[in-house]
Amino acid sequence: MGGKNKVLAVVFIIGCIVIAGVAATVNVVSKASLADDNVMYEGIEIDGVDVGGMTEEEAKAAVDQHIKDILERPVKILVNDNSVDTTFAGLGFSSDGDNHVSEAFKVGKSGSFMDRVFGSVSKKDTQYSLKYTLDKGMVEKFVKEECTVFNAKARNSRLKYKKNGKFRATKDRTGVRLQVPETVDKIIAAIDGNTTEQSVEVEAVVKITKPKYTREQMSKCKDLIGTYSTSYSSSTAARANNVQTAAKYINGTILYPGKVFSTVKVIKDRTEENGYQSAPEYSSGKVVDGIGGGVCQVSTTLYNAVLNAELEVVERSPHSMVVAYVSVSRDAAISGNYKDFKFKNNTDAPVYIRAEASGGVLTFKIYGEETRPKNRKIEFEPEILETIQPGADVVTEDKSLPSSYRAVTQSAHVGYRAKLWKVIYINGKEKERKELNTSTYNAEPQYVTIGNQGTSQTEAPATQKPSEKPEETKKPQETKKPEATKKPQPTKKPQPTQKPQPTQKPQPTKKPQPAQEPEPPEEPVDTEPVEEQEPDDMEE
Repeated sequence: MGGKNKVLAVVFIIGCIVIAGVAATVNVVSKASLADDNVMYEGIEIDGVDVGGMTEEEAKAAVDQHIKDILERPVKILVNDNSVDTTFAGLGFSSDGDNHVSEAFKVGKSGSFMDRVFGSVSKKDTQYSLKYTLDKGMVEKFVKEECTVFNAKARNSRLKYKKNGKFRATKDRTGVRLQVPETVDKIIAAIDGNTTEQSVEVEAVVKITKPKYTREQMSKCKDLIGTYSTSYSSSTAARANNVQTAAKYINGTILYPGKVFSTVKVIKDRTEENGYQSAPEYSSGKVVDGIGGGVCQVSTTLYNAVLNAELEVVERSPHSMVVAYVSVSRDAAISGNYKDFKFKNNTDAPVYIRAEASGGVLTFKIYGEETRPKNRKIEFEPEILETIQPGADVVTEDKSLPSSYRAVTQSAHVGYRAKLWKVIYINGKEKERKELNTSTYNAEPQYVTIGNQGTSQTEAPATQKPSEKPEETKKPQETKKPEATKKPQPTKKPQPTQKPQPTQKPQPTKKPQPAQEPEPPEEPVDTEPVEEQEPDDMEE
């Protein structure tokens, strides 16, 4: 290279150095100027907000707006098919109040001029993160107050009786219960420390409960599968009231598959408060008045409807003496909590029990799903194993009455041992015979009251027995509906007759028939429920 070229190269290098120096000087002057001005150092960020070149007031306003935007960010909580809207602030999310503006403003403004111009500022001195807190108690309170309103219990479909044996099944409902602790934890995890997402959506934790009985299941109940009727037309007004009251409590009952029906439980305590009145009933071989007398006709009629429906009989007891409204072995007594009539729905469909008591006729109709073949028929046949005659009359003297007075206070009852057969026919031919029950009914003599006014104790015995050994019927037969022997009824306060007639020699009835007396409990009624039925299982 020639000398001239060398000179040019030296001049170029010196020029570059001069230019660089000038640029550096300008930069230094610029930095010094910025450090001295009332503005933030370039490159400073507070929680992602670039505040470089801003005044302290401008930076504070920018950071405050940033915090406000975060607190107002929407949060949507999904509860099954519903949603609840809130914000970060509504769930207790907040800043700690330190926006770091004052601290950031001091960056690059300390030391000598040369320190500020030539000193270095680290990244940690220019990057600031705000602190946020989340109140778990507020989250939990919000979830309990605003989200649990969508809780709903599972609801079974129910049957509504329309008319003429037609039904409508109501809509069932799936149960939903929000799980509060799990939902709270899920919300906290979604928003705690989250300052970047513009909105948050959280699906609540819920527990789903399916109804036991859906509309589809309930709609299976559409067929009349069993019915039976008895007459109470000869009952007193009080006894008729008791029959109607007990039937009313049973009417409309829905018995779900596998559930057991308790007559004692469903007809409620036999008290005046529950609508029952005092009427004749059996007790220790006698007919006495008791609250609820006559309800055994209700349990008996229901028993026969259940037999025809071929539901499973769980508990059944005979009366102590025969009753007039059904034949032997077809009755079902209830008494206190030790005699109950219970049956189980052993089908796959719900059954509906309809009771009607009017015009002196009590009828039960049981509806369900008919699955039995049409060529199959059933009948029930009582069989008398032994007949027990009542024996001699029991005569009581009343010295306040004239010697001509004689009244039967209780008719005789023939006793029986009997069993009930279920006979199954296929195409009209007997195919099977099943024994359903064995029943024993006590024999009770006729009770007679005679007058003995004016007769000394030495002149007449204290007790007269018109026939020590009454003639018994050789082969007494039980009728399907025994009729009460017509007899005179004593008054509560007997009065002497105006024209006494000679006492006729009493004759025993050749064929005593069971009196048509109502048959309630044999013992004082105690109706504490003993059945395991649940309240949602049965619908009045």
